[in-house]
Amino acid sequence: MSQYNLKNEVDLNNQNLDGISPRLASALEKLHTAIDELKKNRDLSWSQANDTTDMSDEIKKLNDENIGLLHKLEELKQKNNKLKGANQEVETRISEMIKMYRNFLK
Repeated sequence: MSQYNLKNEVDLNNQNLDGISPRLASALEKLHTAIDELKKNRDLSWSQANDTTDMSDEIKKLNDENIGLLHKLEELKQKNNKLKGANQEVETRISEMIKMYRNFLK
C-alpha cells in the first residue's frame, strides 16, 4: 500500500472513530502519530544527507586550497633562503669594501 493510500485510509478511519472501540481508536491515533514521526525523520535524514554532501564538498575544496598554500609556502621558503644568501653576500662585500677604503685612507 502506498504512503498516500495509507495516509488517506488513516485519515478516513480517524474521521469515523465514533463507531469503533476505544482501543482501536487509540491504536489508529498512535499509527497516525507514528506516520507523522516517520515523515519528520525522513525529512531530517534527507536534510542531513544533503548537509553531509555539502560539507564533504567544502572539505575537499579546503583541502585543495590547503595543498596549494603549502606549495606556495615552500616556494616562499626557498626564495627566503636565496635572499638570505644574497644578503649575506652583499654584507660580506660591503664589509670588504669598507676595509679596503680604510686601508686606502691610512
